[in-house]
Amino acid sequence: MRYFITAALTFFLAGNLLAQDQQGAYIEFDRELHDFGEIPSDEVPDGKISFIIYNHGNQPLVLSAVRACCGTRVNDYTKEPIAPSDSGFVEVQFRVVPQPHRIRRTVTVQSNAGNRQTAILRILGEVVEPKGDLTLKEK
Repeated sequence: MRYFITAALTFFLAGNLLAQDQQGAYIEFDRELHDFGEIPSDEVPDGKISFIIYNHGNQPLVLSAVRACCGTRVNDYTKEPIAPSDSGFVEVQFRVVPQPHRIRRTVTVQSNAGNRQTAILRILGEVVEPKGDLTLKEK
């Protein structure tokens, strides 16, 4: 019985020590994929998107780098540390050409988060020809 209690106490303390190692900043996003879906070429959006970042950890979250690819610009992001239970943002902008094409953009966020130090936010969509009334009208 004494062996069982000692072993249980050891596992309990080891579990607590491991749990403490996982503490720190913990990053989450309101969404990691923004999908425009099909966009008619006569209704193209302005290409501005904002992502919300949450810190669900117990230490401040610091965004060390925010980079966008291929014609996408990072307009602004939270530069000061994000306190525990608080939120920040990343704003990006890109040009959407009113011609049929696929939209595939990525934004890479690097931070001091314990759960993952690099996160990739994705922006998808497809500009298509407008679906209008294709019947011929009499003059």
